[in-house]
Amino acid sequence: MSSRHEFIPHVAEVAWRLTADTVPELYEEACVALGRMLVAEAGDDGPAEERVLTFAAADAEALLVDLLNELIYLAETARWAPRAARVEHWEAGQLTIRVIGAWLRHVPSRIKSATHHGLRLTTTPRGAAAEVILDV
Repeated sequence: MSSRHEFIPHVAEVAWRLTADTVPELYEEACVALGRMLVAEAGDDGPAEERVLTFAAADAEALLVDLLNELIYLAETARWAPRAARVEHWEAGQLTIRVIGAWLRHVPSRIKSATHHGLRLTTTPRGAAAEVILDV
């Protein structure tokens, strides 16, 4: 299975289904999906610096929400969006991820936050999957 994402129809919010071979690859795919959404709204103004982000949380789901919310914050405050990502360290409750960025032409306004509402992250021998709802 290769990493991918798709948008799921949802009333008043945006929902994603993310899939990947591993949980770390799921975090990387979440960065790509969010970056594409931000660039579609605010425009791509060229390559930006890499950022290394570190998180500690209660579980894998909380790490995913924290990661997405930090990226949303960076888009709103620095006009910076993720293009690609590579997990450098992941274990129960800890994540360090290197994110390659793009400058946004405008400050995005559509996405407010990632939520714990409806969040599901599952793993099987075939890979990892998550459903995430974004407040818009």
